Amino acid sequence: MYMKTRYLAERKGGIVFATGTPISNTMAEMYTLQRYLAPETLKAAGVEHFDAWAANFGEPVTALELAPDGSGYRMHTRFAKFVNLPELLSMFRSSPMCRPRICCTCPPGNPGREAADHRGSGLPGIEGICRDAG
Repeated sequence: MYMKTRYLAERKGGIVFATGTPISNTMAEMYTLQRYLAPETLKAAGVEHFDAWAANFGEPVTALELAPDGSGYRMHTRFAKFVNLPELLSMFRSSPMCRPRICCTCPPGNPGREAADHRGSGLPGIEGICRDAG
């Protein structure tokens, strides 16, 4: 899928990812979204490779946990939290990626449903629809 998104971007095509849960399970999901939709932003910040991105924005923690097969315990390192979060969110929001906003096309009676604001999505006319709706 990464190769397809790069191909479309090189040919000035639009790329749209539509999801209600862009980051729900792991830190790597945020990096992956940035890699697909805004690789130039990552390159400009010097974090185009996951190792560099993780070193800047994640804090690994090693802890004792039960082995998957239940045979005992093991030490396991995982990302426990984000660090430098203001910088990460600034980079995430400033790129031409979808950002949550109140849905401009939801029927009345569905207030608060979220949709994308479609900046840079390649969908002709959608920006005007969202801007005019308010």
